[in-house]
Amino acid sequence: MRRYALSAAAVAACTAAALLATTGHAATTSPPSARSVTARAAAPAAAAMQRQTWLYPSGTGESECTAKKEYADDRVKNGALKPEYWSVNSDGSVSLETTAGGVCNAYSAANVADLKAHSAFQYPTISGMTTADVHALVSSATKRKNAVSQLTSLVVSSGVTGVDVDLEDYWSWSTADFGHYKTFLGQLASALHAQGKRLQVDAPAMTEDASYYDYAAVSAQGVDELVIMAYDNEFDTATGDRCEPITPYGWLQQVTRYAQSKVPDPSRLVIGLPSYGFSAPDPCDTDAITGNIQFSDMRRSPGFSTDPATVKARRDASSGEIRWTSGGTLYDYVDSVSLDAKLAVLSKLGVTKVSVWSLGGGNPWFTS
Repeated sequence: MRRYALSAAAVAACTAAALLATTGHAATTSPPSARSVTARAAAPAAAAMQRQTWLYPSGTGESECTAKKEYADDRVKNGALKPEYWSVNSDGSVSLETTAGGVCNAYSAANVADLKAHSAFQYPTISGMTTADVHALVSSATKRKNAVSQLTSLVVSSGVTGVDVDLEDYWSWSTADFGHYKTFLGQLASALHAQGKRLQVDAPAMTEDASYYDYAAVSAQGVDELVIMAYDNEFDTATGDRCEPITPYGWLQQVTRYAQSKVPDPSRLVIGLPSYGFSAPDPCDTDAITGNIQFSDMRRSPGFSTDPATVKARRDASSGEIRWTSGGTLYDYVDSVSLDAKLAVLSKLGVTKVSVWSLGGGNPWFTS
């Protein structure tokens, strides 16, 4: 989708407000002002925002496997944990990902009990990442029925809150695919609601109406929470430019305001924020971006530094993200200061729920 750039003045104002709200300091070296006091007063609202986060399965010893230790600090004790438990196969069937063979973060009775001990809500995720896989599932009445039964049965038997549906590659869907997708969501919502369970649906970041996806139409299928994945803006970089940040403040505002215009009830809207990094050629080649780099890997990148002066010099004014180049490659990651600042942007817009992609690999978290 087309994304509109804000003026330099608008971006600067947004950046200053966000940094004030999270650090108590403006983007310049001027002393604290009345504006900084006002920003700090808004911090409790951001802290009170319900927090959710995703985690996903991986092999024993992989960095994703630290997720369990990370949420053990009760960072989402009053929020939600969302582990990926199911994947959509190429034939449209759904597989349950279990801990057999040493897979971490997957389904087991013990892992479910641990989720419940450290969160108020649990939404296991069903993941389908290609149009072909999504089409195979949603276009078949039999496959939809089987999936609904399979998902609902496990949610009920395990006593978790509901299901998080993450079916993607939206931009390549046909009109028929979107129609079948809505049918699937409606059927799943009905089955879950009949058992007192809830449905979350992950949606693409948008700033204007598009033919491939419609927030209001999806929400109308009985979706309890629509989760807008407000990240990966770098993939929309214009040819020849330096790759854009993952989530610029101005773009985050646009995405959120558009979502609020389609889903005005704040209790039914969740905004997704990033906690990861990427690398890419400089100038940008969107086909060559390496995304979703965890912090444990990012810190091994050429030129990585924790020196405060270096970090300050590398902090991007439009996003708060840490960006530098080395050997013709751009590196970008979200640290805690940037994550806090993005949360402050959402707090000012009246957002009440936020979800972070993702736990694992020591990815940064909010500072409070």
